Amino acid sequence: MPKTPGKQMSLWAQVGFYTSLGFILPAGALGGFGLGWWLDRWLHTSPVLALIMGLLGAAAGVMEILRILTRAEKRDDETQSDDGSGAS
Repeated sequence: MPKTPGKQMSLWAQVGFYTSLGFILPAGALGGFGLGWWLDRWLHTSPVLALIMGLLGAAAGVMEILRILTRAEKRDDETQSDDGSGAS
């Protein structure tokens, strides 16, 4: 979430940022499933690896969303404490 010092993020920038979070989880799950499907075809283990990799991709997506939100929250806290508008 890019910010310039001393300026609030515009409403549309916030909408774009939080909307993009909704694509991370399905992208991770689909990417993992696709990789697992490819491995299943190569190793003839259908559908074991596709399911396992899909679940791992979904878990990685959740972890990435939490990491992004934690970083954004820290950045917001730092911005509020710098301009004096945040309650301590």
